[in-house]
Amino acid sequence: MKYLRYKIIIIYLITALFCIELIYSQDNKNTASDIPFYLDVICFKGESDSTSRVDVFTVVPYESLNFIKMDDYYLAQYDIIIKSIDSNKIVKEEKRVHRNIKTQDYISAQGGTGQFDYSQTILNLPKGNYEFKIIMIDNNTNEISEKSRTLTVLKFSDFPFSISGILLLSSIEEQNGKFKITPYISDNVGDLKDGFFTFFESYNYTTGDSVDFVYQFVDKGGKIFETSKKIRKYVKNSKTQLYLKIPYNENISQGNYNLRIIALKPINDTIVKTEYYLAASERSIGYFRTMLGFHLDDLNKAVKQLRYIAQPDDIEYIDTVATQDEKQRRFKEFWDKQDPTPGTERNESFEEYYSRIDFANKEFKSYNEGWLTDMGMVYIIYGKPFQIERSAPGTIGRKVERWSYLNNRQFSFVDNSGFGDFRLYSPPTVTERYKYK
Repeated sequence: MKYLRYKIIIIYLITALFCIELIYSQDNKNTASDIPFYLDVICFKGESDSTSRVDVFTVVPYESLNFIKMDDYYLAQYDIIIKSIDSNKIVKEEKRVHRNIKTQDYISAQGGTGQFDYSQTILNLPKGNYEFKIIMIDNNTNEISEKSRTLTVLKFSDFPFSISGILLLSSIEEQNGKFKITPYISDNVGDLKDGFFTFFESYNYTTGDSVDFVYQFVDKGGKIFETSKKIRKYVKNSKTQLYLKIPYNENISQGNYNLRIIALKPINDTIVKTEYYLAASERSIGYFRTMLGFHLDDLNKAVKQLRYIAQPDDIEYIDTVATQDEKQRRFKEFWDKQDPTPGTERNESFEEYYSRIDFANKEFKSYNEGWLTDMGMVYIIYGKPFQIERSAPGTIGRKVERWSYLNNRQFSFVDNSGFGDFRLYSPPTVTERYKYK
């Protein structure tokens, strides 16, 4: 979900009896440690038998970066630091990649066109178990985000027949007899209604020239949800690049799965038997249907968070269903009615509402999640205040905060504990609901 970010200008006014901070809000990017970027780490056979090749793919959306206005363009700069750490906690290889992103379009610099920056880094590692730490640093803001993956690196020449890791693809294009592939970095394939391709390599040191392949969807409990029909491929060469098309399956329930590809002896038997196995490779995938480009990690919570815009009957109607897919259909049906620009891909009301919830969770967390606090409620319904007045802490830790809006609406909060648990006391209740303006 896209984040709202804010910069505050603080002016201190000191009087003999009372100290107040006046805070005027304006749009900007808030410093955070969870800059969204996407990552995949895949193992292939290397050029030598002593090491294997590990490809680290990263995708950074423009909306995750801070662009600075230059003379006639906007510039973002970031670094990707990649560390491979073996089972003894020793860093075996480390690389730093610097990226410069230029655009002349302001909308693109704000993430409005959905553009992203893609990079691929290759490491050469001996066999073993590794943790890969990938750190992204926005050079314009010094914001840092870190992700990690674990991977077993094989020595492929140890096996008479083996297959590499599995790379998901968003497209395959033939150019002058060669294939140009575009990796699909996100693990979530639930919205790929045309299905998707997998790319992998086979390494053959036998005399056989053909192998049967099947793919399986396996849930986290190890239960096989689907097994495909056998697909025969020619693999005579010592290294063969292979593609499998995975069609969209609308019967798969939303959730996390493992995608398993199995190489089998080419036997004319429709049944997949373990004694036919030659090799297998597996990777995690998500099967979540997103809404308007947003991946709702917890649909049940997203429905509960409708409390500031929907009537209780609306929430009950969405909640009382047998399946998550039907719940998401009703959830989307509700938001379609709130769309200020029907017929377009964007639903600005939906985007703003959940961005406010996201901001409230970051800024107003107390004993409850931020969206459940009184400050979170007011922020979600009315947006950022024009002015905030804060009293200096009293001798017993009591704090008072007053929010003012341009339409002369004011809200006062008090924290009697001194631990940031601000409760609304004037007005005592809020009866209005969120409306997109």
